[in-house]
Formats: sequence, C-alpha cells, structure tokens
Amino acid sequence: MVHYLKIKNFGPINDEVEINFEVAGKSEQAAYEVEMADGRRLIKLAYIYGANASGKTSILEAFELLRILLLNPVPYKSIKLGFEPFLFCENPFERPSRFDFSFYVEGVRYLYEVVFDQTSIREEKLSLFRSAKPTELFIRNTDAERRLSSIHFGARAKVPVRERELLESNTLHNTTVIGAYARTNADIPALETLYKWLEHFFLGMVMADSNMTNVTASKVSDDQNFKAWMISFLNKADQQITDIEVVDYRIKQLNISFATTGNFLRKSEDEDLSAALKTTINYSPFKIDLVHRLDQDNQYSLPFSLESNGTKSYFGLGGPLYDLINSSHFLSIDEMGSSLHSDLMIHFLQTFLLNATDSQLLITTHDLNMLSQQDFIRWDALWFCEKKEDGSVNLYSAADFDSAALRKGSNLANAYRAGRLGAKPNLGSPYLLEN
Repeated sequence: MVHYLKIKNFGPINDEVEINFEVAGKSEQAAYEVEMADGRRLIKLAYIYGANASGKTSILEAFELLRILLLNPVPYKSIKLGFEPFLFCENPFERPSRFDFSFYVEGVRYLYEVVFDQTSIREEKLSLFRSAKPTELFIRNTDAERRLSSIHFGARAKVPVRERELLESNTLHNTTVIGAYARTNADIPALETLYKWLEHFFLGMVMADSNMTNVTASKVSDDQNFKAWMISFLNKADQQITDIEVVDYRIKQLNISFATTGNFLRKSEDEDLSAALKTTINYSPFKIDLVHRLDQDNQYSLPFSLESNGTKSYFGLGGPLYDLINSSHFLSIDEMGSSLHSDLMIHFLQTFLLNATDSQLLITTHDLNMLSQQDFIRWDALWFCEKKEDGSVNLYSAADFDSAALRKGSNLANAYRAGRLGAKPNLGSPYLLEN
C-alpha cells in the first residue's frame, strides 16, 4: 500500500508537496483504515478538491509518471522522459525533479527516492525498513554527460557480480534500475519480488476523458461471475437494469483484418491487439445493450449509446472497482463525479470502502455535496490544492487545520464555500468591462 508520495519540480509543482495516506489521529471510521505490520495505519481513500488549474490532476499524474518510470521504461538512450518541470522560473530545465515514494510490500515498508530531469535518471535509492533503521538495497548514480550509470548494491541485496554487471549494462541513463531489471536476464530476488508487486499493484490513472467502456465490456464478455456482479452493481444506479448483453466482435475483427490489411499486427510489438484492430478497421470491438425491465411482463434492450452519460460512466467504472475489491491495487481517478449524481458517487465510494480489503483509491472532484456528508467524510482523507501567487501548487490536508480555524464537527462544505479552507476559484465580478 502507498504510505506517501513527495513531489518536487513537476508540472505546476515547484516546492515539495506531499500526499500522505497515513491516519492522522483517532477515528471511528474503521472501513477507511488498514493496519500495517509495524502498527502504522493507512487510509484506503483520499480525495483532492481545488479550483480549475489548481494542480489537482498533477498529483495524479505524478503517480502515473512514477508507474511508467518503474514499469515501462524508455527503450533507447535518445528518448526523453515524458514530463515538464516547473516552468515559471529561471533556467527551468537545469533544475532536477524528485519523487520520494514510501510504500508497503508484504508488510515491509520500502522507501524509493529518485532524482531526474527530462533526459536522465540522475540518482536512485531504494531502502527497506525491517526495523526503525533503514536497510539500503541499492544506490544508483548517473554521469549525464557520458550517459552512463553505476549501481551499488547493499549487502542485504546479495547480488552476484554477474547479475550486477548484467543489470548495470541494461540500466540506461534514462531508465530506472527496476525498469531495467524487467528487461534483463538476471535473477535478483529482492528486485523480482518488488517488480511483481508494482506491476500488479498499480492499475494506472483514469482521466476525465477516459472511456472505460471497452475495458468493462471485455470483462463482462470473458467472465460470467463478473457479469453477474456488474448487473447487481448497475441495478443500484438504475433499478430497471436487469441484464447486460455484450456481443464480442474481436474474433470476427481478426478475420476481417487479415483479409483486408494483411500482417498489420507486426507494426508494433507492444501494441494491444484490440486497440490495433480498432485502429486498423475503425470498428468497435463490442456491441453493448443494457436490458431494462419496466414491469413483470415488459423488458427491452437499449443500445449503450442511448444510455445516459451517468450510466455510461458508472458502467465504465465498474471494471476497475471490481478489481479494487478483489485484489490489492492502487487507482487514481481524475474529475470523478463529472457525470454522476452525488448520491451515486458516494455509493460507489462506500462500496469500495466496505468491500475492498487493502486497495487504495485517489480521486479529484468538485462535488461539494460529499463535503457535507459528515458521517462519510474524514479530515485526514481530504486534501486541498491551491495555486500560489508565483504559479506553483500548494497541497494541504483538512487535518492540518487547528481547532481555531476549523472546529471539530464543522460542516466542511460550508467552511469551503466561505473560503475558510482556501483552494477556491477567485472569480471576481461577473460584469464585463467595456473597452
């Protein structure tokens, strides 16, 4: 599970900010919490509020870049890392960026620190904590001018010379050690355990304009248990929905594609098959109908395209929610609730909290109704993102406010509307000035 992520010099983030999942103080909302082997308690759900362009999405994008650096490294020396540093300063591309990532794997806390710029991974360090004192697994340094990396392994890592040399030869100047390990024919148990966990744990980021329909439709088509779960899940949102009909055209597409385009599948070794098919013949891989029962004797199939935006969004989110409930994962969702009724969004989050064991969910939202749900909201799960005068981002938790600024039991929605919590747009007068 994620303990915290510290972010510095990334997009609109200049000075270091921290998103922390550790429980702050006492709480009776046990559904939110998971206790680690060392006694630290972590929360399963965190949400970020803030004005448009305040930097909320950048927090989620930092997790996504971290995932890519660790699991999908660039393959060539000439490729730059896909991010921008803080640009409102002198010589922005000469300043390094930094992530400090604290997390738990099989009850053990790890700390991964990485310093990087657009062209290189400058430094890396990985430590674990079996006691209060950290144990160093490796330190990596890079000679940016020569584009060469060196790795020093701690004694606990127990890496034979041959394995170390193999890994070091594959650790390009713009590639992380863990990312390079995934492409190296080497046996390093400490890194193998960590890589497998990271690959399974990170589900990625659902962006505001992401269409998750095909992901969920594929699971419905392939797994009857999931289909039954999805029917029950959708019925909570619309009690008339009693069945899902999915026609899977992926096999038919394969036959059509070979007949019409030849051996297109070789154009990209890593390209997803269904995505390649869709791109090649411009054809959706699924036909989806939702069955609506109006009464005992009347039911009708409605094409998915005619369903409401809220139903479409809820359907797409069903697949990731199922994965979060049935295994340990981390997922971030940007602008959650943009197409959902407030009650439906809260129901989704409650379903996650009450049924997921040790998964975590990080969302951004503008839904103020959730702030008024005092039985549901908790202060250490609530974060605010605010843009400062210099254009950089400030991130802080509701738990950071003292009792003088925010009394216990206060209505957070009213406090936010009144501007006492910050992170609100400064709109000014609605009157337009004449030239």
